Amino acid sequence: MFRKRELKTIVFLGVGGVGKTTYIYRLLGLARAPRVTRKPGVYELQYRGVELYIVDTPGQYAVEVARRYYEAIKTFGTKLDLIVYMYSAADPFTLYSLFDIEQWVSRYPPHNKILIGNKRDLAEELGYLVEGDDVAIALGAKRLYYTSALKTTRLSFYNT
Repeated sequence: MFRKRELKTIVFLGVGGVGKTTYIYRLLGLARAPRVTRKPGVYELQYRGVELYIVDTPGQYAVEVARRYYEAIKTFGTKLDLIVYMYSAADPFTLYSLFDIEQWVSRYPPHNKILIGNKRDLAEELGYLVEGDDVAIALGAKRLYYTSALKTTRLSFYNT
């Protein structure tokens, strides 16, 4: 008897430079340094018996990221299981640009969402942390995480 595989699709959204690709590479255990992402990347990862499709959306600006999101919708349909909004915890612009992306995302049925404030190490070096609590609530994110894709030893975001 065959056991049906459980598949989940996760899409990462945020403006350029927030560390989406670096974070994904760390999740995948890839040692190489990421380059600028020019087209959507789709990566597979086995996690606790679930096959995850992780979609990395490129784009420097919110409208570019929104277009890439539409490409993900075309590929996976509206069956996206998790949207990971990511911003730099050292740059408020990257946090508030998520509202522009959300305007496009909200056109499709609601999805589970989380918010990740990346580059926590850089924020600590600069002496301030751009907190995302209010934005997480406004975006409908169920959880908020702070991390550093470069320095955190154990990255996690998905609870099965």
